[in-house]
Amino acid sequence: MSPEISAIIAILIGLVMCFGGFKIQKILITLVWFVIGAALAKYLGSYFIDNNQMLIIVEIIVGFIVGSIGFKLEKLALFIAVSYLTFKTIGPYITGLESGVALIVQGGISLLIGALSTFFIKPILIVVSSIAGASIIKSYLPALISLSSNVVLIIVVIIAVLGILFQFKNN
Repeated sequence: MSPEISAIIAILIGLVMCFGGFKIQKILITLVWFVIGAALAKYLGSYFIDNNQMLIIVEIIVGFIVGSIGFKLEKLALFIAVSYLTFKTIGPYITGLESGVALIVQGGISLLIGALSTFFIKPILIVVSSIAGASIIKSYLPALISLSSNVVLIIVVIIAVLGILFQFKNN
């Protein structure tokens, strides 16, 4: 595949992420967990089920169950990630306390911010998907068009902002 075609495909993926990342993200999470569940059912089921058609039915059922559960674990993953990043970020700014007390304060603040992030999952995912899509576009646009890096940055920021606004309006 030529570099130009690869760039066009990557830019199209970036645009889809900018303008529809929130909806796609939910579908991808569910699909990934479905595949994990089906693969696990196939692996474990092969020890107990001899009938191949019955094994396929069990794989699909377990895939749907695990996909549904995995979709719900999205908030848990966000909670863990935000709590961890907050913990690492605020550590150097908590001074004047004993180390044990500082650790408790740092941990408490991190868990609180992690919990609050689960209430704002939609805006967080919309902004992140738009910025990620814009980042993909920024990486591949110079392969198609010869522009200065400042012009590319302006174009990408405009696309990211439009993507954020579009997603907030339509989700």
